[in-house]
Amino acid sequence: MGFEVLPGTPGLTLGEVAHVLVPGHGRSPDCSGLTPGGADRCRVAADLHRFLGRGLIVCSGYKSPIDSKGVPWTSPDAPGETFRGVPEADLMRAWLRTAGIDDTAVRVERHSVDTVTNLLRAEHEGHFGDDRPVAIVAQRGHLHRILSVVAPRTLRRAYLGVVVPAEGAARENPLARPLSRLISTRLPSDPASAITTATRRAERLWDTAQRLGKRSYH
Repeated sequence: MGFEVLPGTPGLTLGEVAHVLVPGHGRSPDCSGLTPGGADRCRVAADLHRFLGRGLIVCSGYKSPIDSKGVPWTSPDAPGETFRGVPEADLMRAWLRTAGIDDTAVRVERHSVDTVTNLLRAEHEGHFGDDRPVAIVAQRGHLHRILSVVAPRTLRRAYLGVVVPAEGAARENPLARPLSRLISTRLPSDPASAITTATRRAERLWDTAQRLGKRSYH
C-alpha cells in the first residue's frame, strides 16, 4: 500500500511513526455526517493505521468558529457537555468504527475549533498517550499549511504528513494560512494558556473574516 509522505521533522520516516492525527474537515449541512473530504481523511487514516499496526488514531475537531449549525447534542461518554451538532471528531470516530477500526485504537478530541487548536489540544491534552511520532493526514493544501506553519509551533513530538488524495483542484480558503500564522504566533509556553489564547484568537479572527466577507458583497 503506497502513501505519499510530506516531510516534517527532518529525517523522520513513515516506518518510525506510531500514531495518526486526523484534523477536522467540516460537517455535512445537517451536522449528522462528514464532508466528502473528511470521509477521505478517515479512509486514509484507517489504511495508514492498519499499515503501521500500532499506535492510535486521534480524531480532532469540534466545528469551525463560523459554523453555527446543529441541534444540541451530548455524547454518551461526556454526559456533562452539550455541543451544537455532533462534533467532527465524533463523526470521524463513527466513520472509523464502521470501517472496522476498533474503538480502543481511536481517541476523540472534540473541543478544538481550527487547525491550530486541533494540534494543540491533541498534543497537550494527552490524547496520544505517549511521545511517539505522528503522521498527520490531510489534503495537500491543508497539509502544507500544517507542516510549514502550525505543527512547528504546536507539536512537541516528531511529525510528518500523509497526503489525502483530492479530486480536482481542491483549494484552501486563501485566508487560512495567514490566519493560522496569526493564531499560532507567540503563544504562551504553558499548554493550557496556549490553548485558551489560540481558541480566542481563532474565534475572533474567523468571525471578523466572515463579517468582512459578507460586507464585501453588499
